[in-house]
Amino acid sequence: MASDTLVAMGARSAAWWRRVREWPRALDFTLARRFGLATREDRVFFSLIAVVGVVGGLLGGVTNRLIAGLQALLWGQTGELLAVAQAVPPWRAVLAPALGGVLIGLIIWWGRQAVAGEGMSSLIEAVALHGGRIPPRPVLVNALAAVATVGSGGSLGREGPMIRLGAMIASWAGGHLRLPAHRVKILVGCGAAAGLAATYNVPIGGTLFAMEVLLGNFALEIFGPIVASSVIATLIARSLSGNVPLYAAPEYTLVSGWELLPYAGLGVVGALASVAFVAGTRIGRDAFRRLRWIPRPLHPLLGLTLVGGLGLFLPQALGGGYGAIHRLISGSLEVPARLGLPAGFPFWAFLVGLALVKLVATALTTGSGGSGGFFTPSLLFGALLGGAYGIAMEALWPRVASPFGAYVAVGMAAVMAGTSHAPISAILILFELTGNYDLILPLMVAAILSSLLSRRLRPFSIYTEPLHRRGIELPWRMEEAVLAGLKAEDLARTDPDTLLPGTRYSDLVERFLSTRRQRLFVVDAGRHLLGAVSLHDIKHALENPEGLTAVVAHDLMIPAGDVIRQDERLHRATEIFARSDFERLPVVDPAGLLLGVLAKRDLLAVYAQEVLGRPALLATFVSSDEEAGASRRYVEIPPDFALRQVPVPAWLAGKTLAEAQLPKVLGARVIEMRRNGVRIDPLADTRLAPGDLLTLLGPTAALDKLDAAPPQEP
Repeated sequence: MASDTLVAMGARSAAWWRRVREWPRALDFTLARRFGLATREDRVFFSLIAVVGVVGGLLGGVTNRLIAGLQALLWGQTGELLAVAQAVPPWRAVLAPALGGVLIGLIIWWGRQAVAGEGMSSLIEAVALHGGRIPPRPVLVNALAAVATVGSGGSLGREGPMIRLGAMIASWAGGHLRLPAHRVKILVGCGAAAGLAATYNVPIGGTLFAMEVLLGNFALEIFGPIVASSVIATLIARSLSGNVPLYAAPEYTLVSGWELLPYAGLGVVGALASVAFVAGTRIGRDAFRRLRWIPRPLHPLLGLTLVGGLGLFLPQALGGGYGAIHRLISGSLEVPARLGLPAGFPFWAFLVGLALVKLVATALTTGSGGSGGFFTPSLLFGALLGGAYGIAMEALWPRVASPFGAYVAVGMAAVMAGTSHAPISAILILFELTGNYDLILPLMVAAILSSLLSRRLRPFSIYTEPLHRRGIELPWRMEEAVLAGLKAEDLARTDPDTLLPGTRYSDLVERFLSTRRQRLFVVDAGRHLLGAVSLHDIKHALENPEGLTAVVAHDLMIPAGDVIRQDERLHRATEIFARSDFERLPVVDPAGLLLGVLAKRDLLAVYAQEVLGRPALLATFVSSDEEAGASRRYVEIPPDFALRQVPVPAWLAGKTLAEAQLPKVLGARVIEMRRNGVRIDPLADTRLAPGDLLTLLGPTAALDKLDAAPPQEP
């Protein structure tokens, strides 16, 4: 009886497992039939958009609970950090951040890498230069350090790990499923938007932040997927934490059209404050880099202990600043009694002083090695200065100026736009954070002015300055960023038609007649570029070459003109082509060695695929006698096909190619066959042996299953 029960349970398990294995195929069929997604790439891509949104929403809940748990462990209480810091004993206000510094130091020692806040810059670099590929391990280590930083009271925001984790998971999934680079980049934007939207309940702002800051593109092809992921993540986050604006300010409105003038002045103040904020964080990093006599893992202990000391007198400087902003907008922020300020001390002066202390706390946190987001502390910095500015406007222009709480909200947008150089996302994020549409005009005026002026004063945002300091120059436009992801050496062809200085004139003429090129390059015995011979310069003598028997290539060559370095990014190569009359330019290394030529046709093919989204001539077949002079042939591979080199599976060993029937069974053609590193002809009677390598062209799905059991004949 027991054996029958076990057999039945095994049968049910096997049936259940078969259904699980069939589910991806059924989903694939449904997507293809009901949504018209004809290719596997489309079906995978659109499925991942939803998956990334779900993961982003769930990550928000998990990260918030981790931070809350660590806060309860270190501070002894949960809830708003400002209220907790005011309620605990003074010794705990210093000890809790110090213990967080110890945790960060242990993470740095364990991870063997720095975790300080350059997360967004690394994402921007990955999108612009590495095809959206984000290595998982550094992001995971950085996220652990961010939880320790924010949970212990460090002056950074929790949005940092959310954005990076969402982007990393999207990048990993896209790369693992072999999506092309331009779609992996879109998925990275989906992950970043989902993370930010789930953190602050800002689906529109999260979408535009990812497009404006991370991708630098507002194309409709990008907008739709990112909106979908952001909305899904927001719905999940709202189901976990509710749907309430983070900094509700419903009562503020624009008193008069004349009040736009003070708000324009706040945009100028916001630009100056943005430059100061970026410079302050940089000074903090430089200061800790000079402390070489202190081991790197001990820097967070020092930095966060100092932050705890500041929080002992001004608890508003601790954490991201949610409690302080909420009290400031509602007009309930009070001067701590422990400061001992006189009764008549101006409140605006206290706000300015608190803003400076917040900047110092942020610089100490990020400079010492803390991890997190700059978004939240920059909001508090702008809110404090905006509040001080609003108090001054109330005193100078009482009949026109709104209550200073309105200037608090607008000041947040001004500083955010100035630090990120992203005014559109700043406007909509602050609109969603406050839930007040009446402030949209002041937000627009102040954010646009702040962004324009801060860009003039400091051309790099808080996210791109770390890249600039490392010598990485990123283009502003998405088209340039796409091309910047490739170097000239990635697209260079070997040049089989080079000339030696002693090449005779008759041989030179033969070379021109056998090729369609307008210019040939002259190299020495070590292949160092010496110059070029142009067909235009010698065409008048082609009719009578016998009269020039003593002339050699050295006598005819001229300087090669524009050359492209091997590490030159392709967006720079387009500028070189723009001022050149030639279709091919030489690619050289720093020593002047000719590595190959870059063809304008290949550059346009990359542009067509990566920017216009059209499959281009990027799959290359190279004939075996290329070194003898044959040129490469570029062919177009259909979207669902792949060219892949695979070892002969066990079920094919011993069969001839005719018996294997690969075109009939897999729909794949054998392009090349290698045995022990030697190329052999793939003839019908060629017998396959274990260890042989087959170069196959066929459907991607079929090639993926080649190592499995023998497929059934159709």
